[in-house]
Amino acid sequence: MNLVKFVLDSSAFIGGFLPEEDEYFTVHEVIGEIEDDQSKERFSYFLSSGKITIKEPNSELVREVTKNAQATGDKLSLTDIKLIALAIELDSFIISEDYGIQNVSSTMNVKSKSIRESGIKKIINWEYYCMGCRKIYSKDKKTCQDCGSIIKRRPKFKKH
Repeated sequence: MNLVKFVLDSSAFIGGFLPEEDEYFTVHEVIGEIEDDQSKERFSYFLSSGKITIKEPNSELVREVTKNAQATGDKLSLTDIKLIALAIELDSFIISEDYGIQNVSSTMNVKSKSIRESGIKKIINWEYYCMGCRKIYSKDKKTCQDCGSIIKRRPKFKKH
């Protein structure tokens, strides 16, 4: 019997995920993201029963995912980046409700699954723009260096 490997985001525990006979992994940082008692109990049970393994991903893959997230414009935490890197390393699915994780995963050929939501339909690249003068920025900033207005994020559309 071939077991399928899954990397679990904190949303899997919060969303009530129940493991089957497959292999499950996560990164240590996920523990700090689980705040409610029921999810903590669920995680603790999975860990103590050997249903889930905590594993640190390859640092080169972490750098690669970081670059990819910057290219798409998705704001991912280090935890998110490590989860994707681990999924690449293990050639596994990633279970997450986070659209940013799903988006970057898709660009790196990592299949993602969602528990409660339907998941992303297409890959999105983001751009940052000034709400005042409409200047486009390549990276997320708080305020425009030209006019001082707030910088917002929107999907970037290809010009034909």
